[in-house]
Amino acid sequence: MPTITHAEAISRAKKVAEVCAPNAIATEKLRHLPPENVKAIVDSDLIGLIIPKDRGGYGIDSWMTVADVVSEVGRVCGASGWCFDLLIQHHWVFGYFPAEAQDAVYKADPRPKIGTSFMPVGKVTRAPGGFRVSGEWSFSSGIDHSDWAILGALVPPLDGKGPPDARFFLFGPGEFKVRDTWNSVGLKGSGSNNVVVNDVFVREENSIRAAEFATGTAPGSKLNQGVMFQEPGYVAFPFGIFCPLIGIARGALDCFTDFARTRAASAVRDPMLQLINTQRAIGEASAEIDAAYLLAKSNDDRLKTGEKLTEAETLAIRRNFTFASRLAMRGVDRLFEASGARGVMEANPIQRFWRDIHAAGNHVAWGVETSYVMAGAQAMGVPVPGVAAPGGH
Repeated sequence: MPTITHAEAISRAKKVAEVCAPNAIATEKLRHLPPENVKAIVDSDLIGLIIPKDRGGYGIDSWMTVADVVSEVGRVCGASGWCFDLLIQHHWVFGYFPAEAQDAVYKADPRPKIGTSFMPVGKVTRAPGGFRVSGEWSFSSGIDHSDWAILGALVPPLDGKGPPDARFFLFGPGEFKVRDTWNSVGLKGSGSNNVVVNDVFVREENSIRAAEFATGTAPGSKLNQGVMFQEPGYVAFPFGIFCPLIGIARGALDCFTDFARTRAASAVRDPMLQLINTQRAIGEASAEIDAAYLLAKSNDDRLKTGEKLTEAETLAIRRNFTFASRLAMRGVDRLFEASGARGVMEANPIQRFWRDIHAAGNHVAWGVETSYVMAGAQAMGVPVPGVAAPGGH
């Protein structure tokens, strides 16, 4: 079974970053990752971080390892870090699928590239041994370079009564198409295009119930004994968005600090580093970004215990994720504002990091209003509005 240390994973990620950094502007213009970026990610073998050891992966047990690895790439190119993260995280989602599905996929390709779109917008009819699925899903980041797709849809009830059953369906090569729709302000190079499926048969074992994913009781949680596959899916899900977001924030801090240092050294009449507001921006933003990381780490530490979460803990994790995302965004906003007029120039990467973190921060996983309301209601002992399980797509 392969093994990897934290230091080795970071070393490999730095090599990926060396390829992605000079392509950052080209990535935005392409609106998807250049082939050489994808190749560097694949060659690093870091796609296998979460894949269970008995399936040839590294079987890590901490989301913060993913955050540290992805940050090395996200801090030079937000879109590359975003797609890099999802190529890792989607194996966590796939790990909840039945053994038959995992056997078939990992036998065909030990490091498959999987795209997703979890909103249950597909149309489903029941068929012998499975389902027939059609539909079009939006916001599937990195789908251009993905060979497989996991997509959400609602299955009508058997008796025609009661609510539909939300499921995630696995589609293989040739079973879906990509429609080019991604024209965005931030994460421009993530290729978050639409996925189109036209009346494809999906076997029962190539699907899981969203409710079982949400509670960490899907078939794969019994098959894969790693702690990450015992976590309630919608509780841990925001890690997949947070990991690249913290990398983007660190990239903005790197960029601004280098910019300020260069200005201080080259401009005798305008030593930027000596300006109190510049020093304060760096100091306060770095504290906000570090605090965001530590909030996420506290969530990871709690989930790693494997102990059943109380409602209060579930809501606190959701609250922490939301606040962590706002802290990181606030830090980048502070740096961008301190950059002044030079910050809006295309030649200054700070504007790209600012756009990217706001694109990441607008993700539905944060539930900016509901997460605070739920946590506050629970603390007051009044009925918690909405669904208690956080996250979701």
